[in-house]
Amino acid sequence: MAFRISKQRGVTLVELVVTIVLMGILAGGTVAFVISSTQSYVDTATRNQLSALGRIATQKLEMALRLAVPNSIRVTAAQSSGDQCIEFIPIADVTSYLDVNFGSASNSLTALPFTASGLSGKKYAIIFPVSPSTLYAASSPGPLATVTSYSANLSGGIETITLSGNHLFGTGSEAQRLYLGEEPVSFCVESGKLFRYKNYTSSGLKATQCTPDTASCLPTSPPNRALIADSIVNAGRTAFGVASSRLQSTGTVRLDLNFSDGSEAINIRHEIQIPSAP
Repeated sequence: MAFRISKQRGVTLVELVVTIVLMGILAGGTVAFVISSTQSYVDTATRNQLSALGRIATQKLEMALRLAVPNSIRVTAAQSSGDQCIEFIPIADVTSYLDVNFGSASNSLTALPFTASGLSGKKYAIIFPVSPSTLYAASSPGPLATVTSYSANLSGGIETITLSGNHLFGTGSEAQRLYLGEEPVSFCVESGKLFRYKNYTSSGLKATQCTPDTASCLPTSPPNRALIADSIVNAGRTAFGVASSRLQSTGTVRLDLNFSDGSEAINIRHEIQIPSAP
């Protein structure tokens, strides 16, 4: 009987090393691809998040500022850190006045009824506002008079508005426009965040604009201090600028907000036209 001897050839050391090297190259390429894809996804998600923050901040500012009493918008000087505040008086309603004694002080005036329902609380009667300084001074004579606790007082289709005291309005408007203003509102870029402030004038309007650094001026907690957006890196920028009024508008507010997270950044530059009263 004959026996066949099988000769099996093993793997040489060189072949084993080459195989290991090739597998390492393939593994390295795969890992690099996965890392690159993951980083690309993270960067895209970060950009989308920053874009969303920018849209939210811009929309909230635009909706609020478009309801500002004409010429009530004022801003603080921009700090090197980018911190800055913008303040305005929101419009509660608008109508036309009928009888205002512009020659001597009075504690009331008559107007066509306001259209909004449910108006109540502290308000400001405003006629022919021409500048923020005259509005916030709240002096007599002047364009703004305080209504401590407004409530509708109608008779024969005419509304009587009772002021907090005798007040002299300096000048009437051609359209006989009467604004009913709410308590002032401020938006501030502060330490990389955008906050909205309200209900801080219980002791009266402030001739000098409040900032977060002014002691006992702006609220420090919710609900009167609300966070609108974060991730703002505005050093060296002017967040809020106000252009002078023109025929068709009472000014333009310019926004410059830079949102940043790591290596990703989105700069929002936007103009908000403040319409004139009809």
